[in-house]
Formats: sequence, structure tokens, C-alpha cells
Amino acid sequence: MGLPTAVTVELLADRQDYIRAVSELRWREWGHWPEPTDPAWWLATTIREASRDRLPITWVASNTNGALGAVGLGEFDIEERRDRSPWVLGMIVHPQWRGRGVGRLLLAQLEAWAQGRGYETVWVATGGSAVRFYERCGWRMHEAVERKPGPALSVLAKRL
Repeated sequence: MGLPTAVTVELLADRQDYIRAVSELRWREWGHWPEPTDPAWWLATTIREASRDRLPITWVASNTNGALGAVGLGEFDIEERRDRSPWVLGMIVHPQWRGRGVGRLLLAQLEAWAQGRGYETVWVATGGSAVRFYERCGWRMHEAVERKPGPALSVLAKRL
């Protein structure tokens, strides 16, 4: 399956009508321990990350079906690595649209924005099958970070 037709990637700040949909996608994916479980936390975080011209900033991919996915970029993600910045935040694609190019479109927009603002490297902390997704998009494994509680995170980076 290819990319859904007529997909647009826009700043979430310009499509505030998608804030609830993006926060729900994130809550459904990560709203279980050890992450926050309250949907209100995910909504507040999504609102806070919806800047227009500074970090944290979020883009949303959509088509006539609504929000298909989103990705944010922020100053920090994990406390263990506050010595580097910026970090990918809340990268999510609706399960129905995964594997169809939506994630690549979102990352391309994030990378272009970061490069245009002089960032040389972008970081992400993730796990599971997402590691392979980032590697297919040109990201390289940097390290594993052990976390208590919770599973270890893979830290990947991409030079821009």
C-alpha cells in the first residue's frame, strides 16, 4: 500500500482542530504505565507542544479522513540525556496508516525545519519496531539507555 492520497503536513498550531485527535492517538499508544495514563495529561502536553516558530513544535499529517499522524520536536525528551538537543517528541501514526509513508513525510518536515534553523543533529529515544523505522529513514543507533522503571530506550541520531 502506498501513501494515502492528498496527505498534507502542517503545523499543529495552524490546525488546532486536530489537537484532540493527536492527543488521543498518543494516549492510545502510550497512555499506560510507566507513561502517564490520564488522557488530560496527553491533551495538555499536545497543546503545550503546538508552537508555531519555536520549540516545542508539532506537525500533523492529515487527509480527508482527518489526522493520520503527528510528530513533535522539542528541546529535551529524556532526563538522562539533557546534554543534547533537539529531540523528536510524540511521533505517532494512526495504526491504519502505518507503513504507507505518513511517518516518512512527518520526519522529512521535521528534519527540514530543524536544518533550516541551524541544528546539525536531531535525536530520538524510542524502542521496539520504531527503531527499525528510524533506521530505514537514515537515523543511526547511538546508544541504549537503561531506565528504571520501564524498558531500555534506544537513542538514535540523524546528522542533518
